[in-house]
Amino acid sequence: MKAALQEPKRTDFTPQTFKKAFMLLELFSIEKFELTAKEMGYMAHMNTSSLYRYLAIMEESGYLYKDPETGKYSIGLRVVELGGIAMCRMDFRRHGQPALDRISSELKMNGNMGVLYQGDLLHIAFSIWISGEPNYSIIGRRTPVVCTAMGKVLLSSLETSGVHEIINRYGWRPRTKNSISSFTDLDKALKKIRKQGFAIDNEENSLGSCCLAFPILDQKGAVVAAISASTSSKRFAEEYQQIYDCVKKNAEEATYHMGYTGKYPVITVQPVIKELGI
Repeated sequence: MKAALQEPKRTDFTPQTFKKAFMLLELFSIEKFELTAKEMGYMAHMNTSSLYRYLAIMEESGYLYKDPETGKYSIGLRVVELGGIAMCRMDFRRHGQPALDRISSELKMNGNMGVLYQGDLLHIAFSIWISGEPNYSIIGRRTPVVCTAMGKVLLSSLETSGVHEIINRYGWRPRTKNSISSFTDLDKALKKIRKQGFAIDNEENSLGSCCLAFPILDQKGAVVAAISASTSSKRFAEEYQQIYDCVKKNAEEATYHMGYTGKYPVITVQPVIKELGI
């Protein structure tokens, strides 16, 4: 007697309703902050009747907003509210914001703060002096982690195997001809950063722009975030020492308020990947 065929065991037990709702929210980006229902249905591969049920519920709950004139959807204020709640638990943001404001005021440059998230540098705070980029100061802006000074500071606190795992998972995604795009170059750069305690973005994210970043440490000395100053390549070269001194001083003060009183700067390598939200 032939044995009955067994169906493959299910390994994903996430309710499909949740997955579809999250998928719809993740369609939006800084580049596409408004979408029509047709665009969302096409991008999410959802039929019209099912899509409109989701959209109606998510709009009613405040997760989506529908413009009455254009009919386009965008992220609702409920998501903004939840984002604010999430940031309230980030002590390093609370202590780091005054540091960013001082950096911006003293250097007359943009101050930035970021954390590691899904292979990107996630920007969580700014102090803007002046910027030609209309999207520059948006909280939640993401940049490939290896292309930024802050991102390299954060990666330098991870074991090499963990760094390689992140890159293999999310890819290199170079932004300019100066962007690091090999493990040999990245490992060499991170080794140097661990030794000196800070990192530089030498036109790796945007041609004509440079950045210098230091870590923010928690009470135990673990790197939890990074802050930086960014400006034109010309100003960066001319005022390098002033930039270095200012960012270091303010990053150290933010670290002190986090409860760390040891040697600074220091980057301690963590045995596990400590990405925010992973």
